[in-house]
Amino acid sequence: MRYVSLILVFIAAGLVICAGCTGTDSSPATQAPTVQPTVAPTSAPAEPTKNSDLVPGPTQQPESKYQVVVGVDKDTVYGTITVGFRGGMGQNYVNNIQVDCYYADGGHEIKELSADKVRGTVTFDGGQKTQDRIKVTVNYEGSVGSYVIYDSLVPKKEIIPMMK
Repeated sequence: MRYVSLILVFIAAGLVICAGCTGTDSSPATQAPTVQPTVAPTSAPAEPTKNSDLVPGPTQQPESKYQVVVGVDKDTVYGTITVGFRGGMGQNYVNNIQVDCYYADGGHEIKELSADKVRGTVTFDGGQKTQDRIKVTVNYEGSVGSYVIYDSLVPKKEIIPMMK
């Protein structure tokens, strides 16, 4: 342990000496700024980055008299995503409902779900074997505000191996 500390001191001293200026001109007007070498730490290979649009955010519900319900379903055969308006106590206060679909391939699509019609739906062509993200934002009239009431990954279709 003692030798390791001594070796580290010598390495640090060597770096300080190497980082010093090597020029002979000492006039401040022509002196170049000192550039310190950067040492890149060795690490494991970088993991592939995940599309940040596929990370669901927090949701929030308004007080109970303004709450509405939506249903989200993904067809297990075709991958079609259906978002439907189910109504609720606050449906008369809703200005509009915005549904965002973030696709696994990086695409993004926005549709408006009608709050005037219970059982109204919007559909998206989701990926058959991928997870897509659905985010539902309800915009209320007046000072009630906007609320993200649903934000989740739509589960990917289970792949069943073929039997021989």
